[in-house]
Order: sequence, then structure tokens, then C-alpha cells
Amino acid sequence: MHPSKQPSRSGARRKLEMVVLLSFPLTVTTGCGKQDPPEARQTPERPLGELRLAMRKQKWAEAWQYSDAVLKAHPDDADAIASVAMVAQHLEKPNEVADLLTKACSVESFSNDGRVRQAMIALVGAGRLYDAIDLLEETIEAVPSRHATRRWLYDLYINSGNRAEAIPHGRTLVRQRQFDTKLLLSLGIPPSAKDDLGSTLEMVRRNPDDKRPLLRQANKLLNSGEVDEATKLLQQITGQHPEFQPAQLLYAMALAESGDIDAYEQWLSKQDTSSLDTKAEYWIAKATIAAAKKDPQNALRFYWNASQRNPDLTKPWSSILKLANDLKIDSPDQISSITDRLESLQQIRSSMERFDQMGSISRRLATDIAVELEKLGRLWEAEAWASIAMTLPRDDTVDVESVRAKIVGQLTGQTPWQVSEGRPDLQSELPIEFQ
Repeated sequence: MHPSKQPSRSGARRKLEMVVLLSFPLTVTTGCGKQDPPEARQTPERPLGELRLAMRKQKWAEAWQYSDAVLKAHPDDADAIASVAMVAQHLEKPNEVADLLTKACSVESFSNDGRVRQAMIALVGAGRLYDAIDLLEETIEAVPSRHATRRWLYDLYINSGNRAEAIPHGRTLVRQRQFDTKLLLSLGIPPSAKDDLGSTLEMVRRNPDDKRPLLRQANKLLNSGEVDEATKLLQQITGQHPEFQPAQLLYAMALAESGDIDAYEQWLSKQDTSSLDTKAEYWIAKATIAAAKKDPQNALRFYWNASQRNPDLTKPWSSILKLANDLKIDSPDQISSITDRLESLQQIRSSMERFDQMGSISRRLATDIAVELEKLGRLWEAEAWASIAMTLPRDDTVDVESVRAKIVGQLTGQTPWQVSEGRPDLQSELPIEFQ
């Protein structure tokens, strides 16, 4: 979509909806009242009619007696399945509600926005966060233009601590002009150490058979330097879900950070490394281990690989500069380019944090962020920030119109998210001067 269109401005509404979603009650039985004892009865010829008649009378236990017959007689009728789900809701059967609404979405090919949202909320209410994520993934695969659904999916990933899966959806939303300040901030900076873990901990309390939501807590522990606690938690997650790659990668980083080379090597021997090659975290862990083994040349090579997988991370760039200095590498152009990138990344994070702390109303800070992003070649993100800046209170000392015009002049439909042309710090192979 052309960048001349204005961004979505529904951030406050989305924030409220996410609070409602992640605090969904364990039961959703409003007004169910006293239940009448069910009567044994034969399967009627028209079970759906009998079920709905019992529903109108609020005889929920009686209605539930017809549920199996209704599902058997109407396996492809989304409304019939949803009626059974409503009965299950009044009988305090949260997992049945979630399963039935998910089935209803599937049989109608995810065409009903309202039903998808109901199913998502029911799944989260049952503590089944990743089932809700799977539902939304299926929905946008069937209908990629469902921007609101993609935003819900992005927010669920972010709130679960799974940034790696969230980012591609966030970038798609930006390119489709479906952004607000909340989305742009969460794209640019990870959650802080003060991040409230309440919602994800509640997911695990409701559904202890799925510990994947604890990834967010593990991230927080590792970022706070509590490596041992993070490692123990990640052992729980990967023990229950060995296929869950985000936890495996974070576990590798925790082992590397702790300096436990043997444990890291044991972990590595059990992995399909071909599936990890594109992940920056994999290379950061390898680099950390190489440094622990007093192998700076391999550490440099591995950090370079990490920097190319995710050039928005500061750790690989700062480590490359330190190792280049230790190895007395003489490459002023490369060093200058890397230094500039690192400084811009640090400036962007600082400006985003200040922008957020000041209530997200500073036109100057939003414009400064756009300028730094343009320097890095992140043009879609830069244009989004410039567009946001234009909606903020006027500041006659800031010429955001010119900044945005310069960025838009460089954008086409084929512009990649990260422009690498003309940037010596962005090349897949380790520069010859560093070898």
C-alpha cells in the first residue's frame, strides 16, 4: 500500500482489548442461574431444534444432552456448532467452548471475524495461548488481508515473549499502513526489565500442560542477569516442548552466558543445526562459547553471522568492534560503518524509550527516530515514524514534512524492509579485512 495513506490510530482501543483478552476469566458463565437436573431422553429426530428450545428456556443441562446428536447431524454447520458452544459456556466447560468455537471457525473457512475473535478469547480464557496463536495463524493464512486479525496475532506473540515470530507480522502491518505508536514501539524495543509478567503466568496457571508462555519470564530473567534462574526455567519449557525453537535458542544463549561449555556442547549435539542457521541467537551463543574457549577469530566470525541475521541487535555489533580492536584489525571504513550503525541503534532505542515515557506525543522525538531509521536503511519503519510525527502536536522547529518526503522518495513497492545496498556493514560474508 502506498505510504501516502495515514496510519491506523486505534492504539488505545487495542491496548484495552489486549488487557481484556489477557485477563479473560476462568469461567464465562454470565447469568446461567440454577441448573435444572437433566432428564434422560432418546435422541430426537431434530436435535438442533430441541437444543435451541432448551436454550430459550435456559435449561442448559437439558440442552447439553442433545450436543453430541447436534454435532453428529450438523458437522459442517458453524452456527449449530456455535450453539453447542454457548451451552458449554453456561455449563462452565471452558475447554469444550474453545474447541467448539475453533471447529466452527474451521468449517466456515475462518470467514467470520466475530467468531474467530470469540474462539481466540475462549482459547486464551482456557489458558491455551498457543492454540489461540495457531487459530490466528490459520486465519490469516486463509485470508491474508485480515489486518485486525494479524494485529491480534502480533500482540499475542509479543505478550508471550516470542518476538521472533511477532516481527514478520508487525512488518507486514507497517507495510500495509496498519500501525500505531504502540506497534512501532514494540517493533523497535523489547520489553523492559519492569515488564509485568502477570498475563503469561496466568496462562500457565490455567493450563499447566503448556509452559511455553513462560518464555517471556525466561527472557526477562536472562536480560536481568539472572542466568541460573533463566536456565532452570528454560529447561522446564524445552523439557515439555523440545520442538519449541524460541525456547531452545534462548536456552543455548543462557548456557553460553553461564560459560558452561560442556552443557552447551551437549545441547548442540541434539539440535538440527540446519534449522538454526538463520537465527541470530544461535550465532550469538556460538560466538559466546568461542570467546570462552579463547578463540577470538571464530568468535568474530560467529558474531558477524549473527549481525547479518538480525542487524537490529546491538550485541553482535558491539562485540565485533571489541574483537576487531583486540585482534588489531586495520579496516577504518568497515569499523566506521559498524560504529555508525551501532550508534544509530543506540540512539533509536534511547529516543523510543523517551518518546514512550513522555506519553508518545513528542513530534521532535518521533522525527528524530525517523531520521535515524532512514540512515540505517529501514525505510518502511522510518516512513511510519514520520507519519506518526505528522499527527502529533505541532513543533515549528521540526520540519517533519521534509523528512517524510525524503523517505517516501526512496520507497517503492519492491523496497525491502532492510536496504543493504551501499552499506558495507551489511554483507553476508565476513569482510576479507576481518579474516
